Amino acid sequence: MNRVFFVAERIPSSNQESNKPLLNERLRKLASGLEASARVEGFTKNGFVKVGIEGADSEILGELIKRRLGIAPENASELEVDDNLKAYVIGIDQRDQSVEVEIGPASLNLRSEIIRQALAAQLCDGRTVPIDRIAQAYCLQEGVPVLVRITHIDRDRRHLEAWISDDQVARFENWRRQRFHRIIAVGTVQERLREAIRTCRVERDVIDVEELAFTANSLVCKLGTEAPGIIAKIGRHIGDTRLHAFLPERLDELRAGLG
Repeated sequence: MNRVFFVAERIPSSNQESNKPLLNERLRKLASGLEASARVEGFTKNGFVKVGIEGADSEILGELIKRRLGIAPENASELEVDDNLKAYVIGIDQRDQSVEVEIGPASLNLRSEIIRQALAAQLCDGRTVPIDRIAQAYCLQEGVPVLVRITHIDRDRRHLEAWISDDQVARFENWRRQRFHRIIAVGTVQERLREAIRTCRVERDVIDVEELAFTANSLVCKLGTEAPGIIAKIGRHIGDTRLHAFLPERLDELRAGLG
């Protein structure tokens, strides 16, 4: 049985060919022990990965890929209110005061956004905070993955609204309580980040690298180590990778209405 679908991994166009072998290797590992194989068959215009599966165990492998990587909807007809999806930030709309996201190939014909009121209610204790300040504090920047829950779909207007999912809210709160500075790195794979950490000799300052998506990771700084200082050291060693500082104290200020 052959099957083709899109996974919830969004790869920048400049990195697609270089990352294709690495993606195929990950798919090969997921298929280990199964009578099935999976391979990258291409990328959509907005960077989502097209995967083909074949073999007797293709249904099992497809379900495994869905659980590990997530599925990106191809058409708006596949979407329902309350669906939980992995989305990717594509920008900030200052006029509408919203964070614009893409959820898959469906986003080529569907504008998707998280409005400021939703973010304020979920992340700022209901306080009125400008969208750019929320986006900076929570690193909701271009290419950063974020888990969302669909709250409204207007297929006639090709418009979708979402809130941050409960799992994503819990992740942000966990990061805040841990008090570690973090660096959200977008545009390269985890192996390259670890190499830059070794090259700059900051292994003692960066205690972990957590994968958020294939080319998006969270670097966890040692307690007391400031993220901006680490960014200054490793930035020049990882090319055009974008680095964003996640600082728990910024979240505290938002909630307290300071700044």
